Amino acid sequence: MDNGGIHSGITNGGITNVQRATDFFDRWSSSYGGLTASFREVFAPHCVWDQRPMARTTGPDAAIRFMDIARTTMGLATVDVEIVSIAAAGDKVHTERIDTLRRSDGSSIVAAPVAGVLTFEGGRLVHWREYFDSATFAGLALGSNIKTAATSAAATVLQLASKVANRT
Repeated sequence: MDNGGIHSGITNGGITNVQRATDFFDRWSSSYGGLTASFREVFAPHCVWDQRPMARTTGPDAAIRFMDIARTTMGLATVDVEIVSIAAAGDKVHTERIDTLRRSDGSSIVAAPVAGVLTFEGGRLVHWREYFDSATFAGLALGSNIKTAATSAAATVLQLASKVANRT
């Protein structure tokens, strides 16, 4: 169905790209293993995940290394994704979300707004751009209201995470 040029995305195998994106995000809340498995299954081998202003990874292995760092540093176990808005045009899916990162006991690490664009080709994710305020995100995750301290901590962690995630 066309709604002023916005629709559910092209299909491949009878599944729309909006459904692919929704299924991808839904798997993050099951377990850390489910989250990382979704990256392996959905990412194309050359998929670029560009988290502005944070790390940029290429391929599922680098993306999972980045998530492993979040698991180690923050105790990340799962992510609940609330899709506020989603639309597709051609091979691109645009999302507005609130991601709630959780520890293994279910407690919240942080809940933060994220906007993103996922690009699919042949049913696989080939490019994924995300936009959010990393200083606010880090400040919430650290339980601090001091934006300067959060910015400094976020910059250090993100530089290290980017280096580790992108090593081959």
